[in-house]
Amino acid sequence: MRPIILEGEKVSLGILLKEDLRKSWEWFNERSTVRYMFNSAYFTLPEEEEELYEDLKKNREKVPLFAVVKNGDGKLIGIAGFNWINWQARWGEILYYLAPEERGKGYGSEIVKLLCDYAFKHLNLRKVWGKVHADNVLSIRVLEKNGFKLAGKLKDHVWSDGRYIDELIYERFRK
Repeated sequence: MRPIILEGEKVSLGILLKEDLRKSWEWFNERSTVRYMFNSAYFTLPEEEEELYEDLKKNREKVPLFAVVKNGDGKLIGIAGFNWINWQARWGEILYYLAPEERGKGYGSEIVKLLCDYAFKHLNLRKVWGKVHADNVLSIRVLEKNGFKLAGKLKDHVWSDGRYIDELIYERFRK
């Protein structure tokens, strides 16, 4: 049984288990996932997922990462957490990705809400921010729905699928 850290209405954030690595690796290397996080040429090797897990075990407080599970059946449907936390300035950069078949069902909004709750209530961060490619309409909607505001734009910042894409920076402050 997976321990749950934060529970939402549809999904919860739970402990990332070693057995989750294979699915996480498959989703992360899915073109529709990675092109919105980095670029279309990016990929990782299975061993890198193992290394990430070992780093997580040693540095949970530096880079918290969670399994996203459906409430009810506990099915793993995504990964979410913090890519980077600056403890001195008290901000964290969020990251999240879902299994391709689970996108567009409203889970993303709830995941970001749970990450913000965790950041503000449990980590005592004052700001949460995220990067998003300008053509990732679903993620932009998720961030804006959760009170994030556009803080800046890096023009033609990412090369993906044969073209340059702007990268947008969104931020939300604790009230």
